[in-house]
Amino acid sequence: MQDVRRLHRRLVLQSLRDEGPQPRSDLARRLGLSATTMTKVVGQLLEEGVVVEEAAGGDGTRVGRPPTRVRLRTGARFVVGVQVGAGTVQLGLCDLTARVRRAGSFSFDPAGTPPRQVVTRIAEAVAKLVNRAGLPRERLLGIGVAAPGPVDPGHRRNVLSVNLGWRDVAFSDPLESALGVPTVVDHNVRSMALAEARYGHTGDADPLLFVYVRTGVGAGVVIGGQPFRPGTYGVTELGHLRVVEKGRPCVCGATGCLETIVSEPYLTEQLSMLLGRASARPLADLAGLAGAGDARAVPILDDLVDHLATGLASAVNLLNPELILLGGIFDTAPEQIFDRIRAALRAKAFPILRDTVRVERSSLGADAGVVGSAAVALDRLFYNA
Repeated sequence: MQDVRRLHRRLVLQSLRDEGPQPRSDLARRLGLSATTMTKVVGQLLEEGVVVEEAAGGDGTRVGRPPTRVRLRTGARFVVGVQVGAGTVQLGLCDLTARVRRAGSFSFDPAGTPPRQVVTRIAEAVAKLVNRAGLPRERLLGIGVAAPGPVDPGHRRNVLSVNLGWRDVAFSDPLESALGVPTVVDHNVRSMALAEARYGHTGDADPLLFVYVRTGVGAGVVIGGQPFRPGTYGVTELGHLRVVEKGRPCVCGATGCLETIVSEPYLTEQLSMLLGRASARPLADLAGLAGAGDARAVPILDDLVDHLATGLASAVNLLNPELILLGGIFDTAPEQIFDRIRAALRAKAFPILRDTVRVERSSLGADAGVVGSAAVALDRLFYNA
């Protein structure tokens, strides 16, 4: 009986998250629950303080008692989302719709900072974020960590991060010990994909593929509203597809991987040689030079588009996503870059799939990692609890 009640609670919370405020009768009809069951579930949620009932808007012609709707109290509970990158950590105190209410960040030396020290600094930063918000600890559900690489089946450790040189880094145990709240860990780009599916502007596209290009090339997939976690570690390593024969060595130990050609470090290196200085936005600067007809920049951009399209075509042919979102360095990329990628992908994808897939910019932008880690925590600790 307890399991049935928990299931009903989950269904109601998920419907309010995905569909917004609704009258009890609409909720009951949508979920196939009786009026009596709905009364019990809503009553429990009202006692917990996570929903409210409010007057629904009308056209003014209704006579009698105005209808009411059930609505999530988005500020009733919070999670802290943590995105760990190659040298930076972003944090956000997020409400029940993963909206970032307060944010923080810090940098670390990827080559010289032990991972245990990074985790210690995360605990300190989370405590500071929560304390500055004046949030009572009983309203903090827990912490989500978007880790830079595959995680263990229990979602507690980062098993491997090739770009940071980390192996078997524990996040949940030390953070739970330091802060006294549950901690859930997932792959960073899969978390971003979940964030877009749950809280972005995707038009309910299914399946959804999120590709994040920064230090490397990461991918995450959401199918049927759920993150795709294949095999033991849920690895979807788009960046380590081999796209160049006898190409550059990759940090993974192979050669010619996609991320040796399509990544921020590679573009920064190329721009430094072209401009004689560092570039804060290498992809945008490269596009500008190529657009102006710079004979040195054009082949670099051509290679980037061609090889990225090869990787995306492989994903399209295998997974048939309805929507591909590009994030990271593509957050600020000129629209003509997207036009070129779409055209190149169309030429490489399987014929009947060419017209079914869209390629767009991430709708969450720079917040995708923090919102993603919050989404992972909310799924585990609230909507599926």
